[in-house]
Amino acid sequence: MTDSTKSGKVRRSLSLSRKKAAVSAPITSLFSSGPPKLTCPLCQERNPRLKINEHIDTQCPNFHRRNGSVSVRDDDDDDEQSPTGRKIKETETSSDFKQQQTRDGTTVITGTDDNVIVTGIDDNVIETSRTSETQTYNLLKRSTGSAKNAKHESINKAVKTELLTTAEINPEELSTLESNPPWSCDLPVESNPPWSCDPAWVPYYLQNFRTVLETVLENEDDAALFNQEDLSYVHAFNKLSVSGQKLYVRLFQRKLKWLQLSKVSYEEINNDLVPTAQELIQAGFLHNESDLEDLEEALDLLLAPDLKALSKTFHLSSSGSHKQQLIDGLLRLSKQKCMFSLSSAQSNIGAVILRRVKQMAGSCVRLCRSPRSVFCRLLLLFSLTDPEEEEENAAGGQNQLYTILLVNSGRLAFPCYTVQRETKLFQDREDLIRYEGAMRALLDVTLAMQGGQWEKALELYCAARGVWQELQKSHNLSYQEKLPLFLRRFTTGWAYALILSRGVEILQRLRRYQEAVEELQSLLLQSVYCGQSRGRWWDRLALNLHQHLKNPQKAIYAIRDGLLDPQVHTGHKLSLHLRATRMKVSPTYKKYHRQLEQLPTIQFQDVKHVTIQGQLFPHEGGMGKSRFILPATEDSEENERATVICPVEDLCLSHYRQQGFDQGIHGEGSTFSTLFALLLWDIIFMDGIPDVFRNPYQPCPLDLHTDSFYENRMEAIECRVELLSNSSVETLKDMLEDVWNAQHGKVCSLIDWERFSSLHQAQTLVACMGGAFLSGVIARMAKNYRHCRGGLPDLVVWSTLNNSYKLVEVKGPNDRLSQKQQIWLDELQKLGADVEVCHVEATGAKRSRLE
Repeated sequence: MTDSTKSGKVRRSLSLSRKKAAVSAPITSLFSSGPPKLTCPLCQERNPRLKINEHIDTQCPNFHRRNGSVSVRDDDDDDEQSPTGRKIKETETSSDFKQQQTRDGTTVITGTDDNVIVTGIDDNVIETSRTSETQTYNLLKRSTGSAKNAKHESINKAVKTELLTTAEINPEELSTLESNPPWSCDLPVESNPPWSCDPAWVPYYLQNFRTVLETVLENEDDAALFNQEDLSYVHAFNKLSVSGQKLYVRLFQRKLKWLQLSKVSYEEINNDLVPTAQELIQAGFLHNESDLEDLEEALDLLLAPDLKALSKTFHLSSSGSHKQQLIDGLLRLSKQKCMFSLSSAQSNIGAVILRRVKQMAGSCVRLCRSPRSVFCRLLLLFSLTDPEEEEENAAGGQNQLYTILLVNSGRLAFPCYTVQRETKLFQDREDLIRYEGAMRALLDVTLAMQGGQWEKALELYCAARGVWQELQKSHNLSYQEKLPLFLRRFTTGWAYALILSRGVEILQRLRRYQEAVEELQSLLLQSVYCGQSRGRWWDRLALNLHQHLKNPQKAIYAIRDGLLDPQVHTGHKLSLHLRATRMKVSPTYKKYHRQLEQLPTIQFQDVKHVTIQGQLFPHEGGMGKSRFILPATEDSEENERATVICPVEDLCLSHYRQQGFDQGIHGEGSTFSTLFALLLWDIIFMDGIPDVFRNPYQPCPLDLHTDSFYENRMEAIECRVELLSNSSVETLKDMLEDVWNAQHGKVCSLIDWERFSSLHQAQTLVACMGGAFLSGVIARMAKNYRHCRGGLPDLVVWSTLNNSYKLVEVKGPNDRLSQKQQIWLDELQKLGADVEVCHVEATGAKRSRLE
């Protein structure tokens, strides 16, 4: 009996339906989510994370290898399948709300974000409209511009609590569930997988790894960045047996750490990996346990129970129960000296512990750093033009191999463009090594910050700053200043500038504001690296001087210099202007009034504001994004018993649909960036601009996020803007149709091909907006895409009956407009758009609170 039952409290039902249905589902249904699963990029089937490679190699129905070639099964004609395998028929009600009916009669209404739908058919049925993407597939999905970022929810928390409360749980069933959870079962394996018949069978990951090595070394400039010793590792790799190459690539894709060989299992390589590992050890690619000398690395090999037993052996009873606590206790013990030892070799307790750990761990292996570093640099050069993700640049190449897999299998296509490499990025081998080291330092700082380890992050930042200062003294880096702006981000200086910028955040988090100000001033003294961050640096400098160091005079100087800086764009200038305005109206700074009056000003007009009400859905803890309860639509078959739990944007979509706007999209900037790319496709991927395309796997030109994009295409962009401005509706539709039909599905970071439900829907929106408005938006985005991609309105709603449209920025409870949003709303209003801000006032929160 629970405490609440003992106290006489009546447990409130969490079911949202009026009539509670009997719960017949077994308790195992609550554990259907299991450990993390990944989606196969070929067949979309979800598999346990550690078995995704095995699935692609041996089970994926869309991936077959015959005679060394890849063949892909085309499932385009198959009926759409739900995640549970049931066929779904879908009737589109609008671009953002869809009604689906499964064969068993369950009605589910889905929306564009995490809309959770509770239906009256069965209280257990809860669906969401978005699923999580494959972790290793994230880089590819970001490149396609997909907006599917919401995590999949297998069952709503409130209804799950209801099931746990009302279901009768059989103790024997629960015991069985705990010992054999549903996700513990292995996936079915083909009776004759390819590798069981042919030991020399080459899986996709090895073939693609070889492709990376060949592609980089075929280029003369890239090959010159590797000396004979480096190339000897590549030659030695090529001489390995197929099994040896398979095992090396598998280990290469894992985190660099010691591994117990008994716990490494790859059946497609060999049931017994010891001979294969021995081949890699003899070839100089692997270390064995005899090379394990670091006690902390050795302790990390053991599991918590083994560490606890080891601690008891050395009479450490108060080290805690968690693995890290046990490791810390043993490390402290290892630093003590044995006073009664006669031999110096035995005086080190750490050596005794290390010897005992090796005995417990057995055979261990770790990749040798030198050859691994060479292969990392090869992968770095191959993926150098990928989006700026420090974590990926220092990773083991998993995403690059997936990209090649999808391209080779025909499931992924990049736009057609001409690769034109003229500029030499790295001067020599040492230059590349320095860049790789800088990117790894950046990764270490970033990971420490993400983990909340601010003292460790400070230590790493200070070390990197020292390396950068020494590097500036000992090397001539003037060539980096001569590089085009869009290529400077692949330099050592750029990477260290990012580290110093991260250092400002670290110092501020530790309340060391004076040091943060000094670092900001140092960054602002140079104009070669990270010019796009200057606005943020000026804004932060003014804030620190004004709020934390209480120095208004210097804060005013910072505001003035920031407003006059040509590399600071409108959003940050508005932020600086608003700070000066607040100081001007404050009596505290009356004596600085004249200086504040002389500062440059920025003018913008406010737009229309409306307020609607919505019933807030209570969520435990009150944290996270607000969700609202929306009555079911009229066309719902179970109108009286169905309830939609949706984000604030979909609540507003419902409001504007009632006002006569039959079409609506919650796309924020992706709606406009998609139209931007469709109407400027040939200009974005035009030939004749050196170095913007440097390999065949680019989703956009390298200069897209810099001012060079407009400068390199000024004449073509101005002609297109003029053409759009004078085009009729039919001409706009034809332009859209030509690009849509020719390029649909190709990877472009500007386009979300799922943003519009069809070409026809995109054409109706373009017809409503007109050429004059679209030309103005495109001209602004082309001149400064990096700073204009954010701040666009959340919603675009339009009526196909009277060709009217409205752009709406949605603000939920306690939310307010940002500077970028204010600027865009003003700009859109000047271009003739009907713009408004829709504020949502929450009601019913107290009445519906969970107890």
